[in-house]
Amino acid sequence: MFKKQDEEFDEMAADPTRRRAKIADLSWRRTLIGCCALVIMVAALAEMWSGGKGAISGVFAAAISWGIFIKHESDLRLLRVIERLQKPPV
Repeated sequence: MFKKQDEEFDEMAADPTRRRAKIADLSWRRTLIGCCALVIMVAALAEMWSGGKGAISGVFAAAISWGIFIKHESDLRLLRVIERLQKPPV
């Protein structure tokens, strides 16, 4: 199902220049998505406490945002490990 994306990720991870650029990009995206997820979660909790009917959609949106955040975090960690393993020993 995700074979093409896996192949693209493997090619990018093997190229040091593209890998460093992707690490910088994922770091920025992870921070942005984390902040958005936090804001959505706080808004959903405020809606729940006020007794609003839209709380369930806010909770769903927060869950999806946190899922995307976790995906970016795992990709970033994997690329950082590859980066450390590719460095020559001193």
